[in-house]
Order: sequence, then structure tokens, then C-alpha cells
Amino acid sequence: MKKALATLAAALIAAPALADHNQIEMRDSTFIPSGRIGIDISPRGEQPSVPHSGHGIEIGFTGASGEDSQTRTAGAPPLTFAGQTFFSPTTTTLNYDFDFRFFEIAYRFRHFFGASRKFGIEALGGLGMAELEVRASSGTQAATETLRSGGLVGGFGIVWKFLPQTSLQSRITVFGSGDREGVTGAARFDLFVAQALGRHAAVRVGLTSWGLTSERDDDDDFGSFNSHIRAGFGGLALGLELAF
Repeated sequence: MKKALATLAAALIAAPALADHNQIEMRDSTFIPSGRIGIDISPRGEQPSVPHSGHGIEIGFTGASGEDSQTRTAGAPPLTFAGQTFFSPTTTTLNYDFDFRFFEIAYRFRHFFGASRKFGIEALGGLGMAELEVRASSGTQAATETLRSGGLVGGFGIVWKFLPQTSLQSRITVFGSGDREGVTGAARFDLFVAQALGRHAAVRVGLTSWGLTSERDDDDDFGSFNSHIRAGFGGLALGLELAF
């Protein structure tokens, strides 16, 4: 299953483009840690660490690192990145290392159904900041660039409290900036088992996958056209949540 989650993540945002030889492509399977602070607006009488109906604010942050390589056959179109052009007069392998960071703050609404209140849905909307640092190298060249963009965040999730303090949570989150030279868009899928640890803390263990894109169809600061970037990564994830 190596890279299966990463491929799924990339498919969420850029499926038709993954076979395009005119762009930089990265996929990896990696560990993804995250942290979250949840603040109830109303109601405030329930245990904050256990999901419940109501309005709140979420502050989240996550990051990951990965690596991949891309084989360029002879005659393939050149790739331009950070002011350097990588030609392919012969079969060439480009090596990539990347570091990704994401911050979000959003309004959250949850609603649980029925008398038991075990099954619920959630919706989120707010602001985010995405940063992708990429290092590209071949046998004779190397270049590094950091893509950083702010934008809008939206999400939808499903929560099932199958035990009083334990729940299964899935969520799709979408980020868009409109910045074609930065992180233009991103999509994330989470599937977690969450366990409350007392009144104000919870731990989440599961799977996360990400898909990222940078359209990069304008001249950059170096005065040259930059190749499009597509990245997908995913894997085991561990999250810590503080709830108030």
C-alpha cells in the first residue's frame, strides 16, 4: 500500500494532471502529526473534549515532511523551478524533498441526531495558511523554494460516538488561496478514532491524506515561467486536542 494514501489525496485535487510531464510531481507516505484547540461558544455546559451539538471555534495546525523522485525521459519538456531550468537531454531523475505546514482557524457547527446523540455532522469555515518548502535536485543542479499562501478553509465531517468517551470521526477539508505562484489549493481527508482524556483533552489516532497544487502560470520573482507543482502525501496520523 506504499503511497496509496498519497495517490488518493492527490486525486482529490489534481487527478487529471498527475500524468502530465510538464509539471513537478511528488507523492509520499509519511507520518502526519497535528494539534487542535477547540473553544465552545454555546452550549458550554457539556464536557468539551467529547463532541457535542453546538457552535465553536477551532484552531488547528499540522505539518509533514517527505521525499520522492521523478524520472524524466529523453526529450521531455524542461521543468523550471526557483529560477533554474532542468533539461532532459537524456533520461534524468529529479529528487525532491519537501516540508509542509498548515494553520487554520475556523468557525465550527456540530449537530447530533436522535435521543442518543451518537451520530452527528459538522461543518467548518474560516481562514488558513499553507506553506510548502520544496528542494529539487538532479546530478548537476539543485534549487529550493518556499511557497506560502493564505486563503479560505471549508470542511464537512461525520462523527459517530460509539462509546461515551470514544468516537469515530471523518472529515474533508478544502483550502483555496487564488495565489497561482503559492499554494493555490489543497484538500485533506481525515479518518480518526478520538478518545477523550478527561474534561479538556483528547487524542486522535488514524489516517490523513493531503493533495496540494500550485498552478504557477505567471512569471515569478526570478523573471521566468515556473512549472506547475502537484503533491500528494498521506499516512498514519496522531493528533492532540485541547478543548475548552
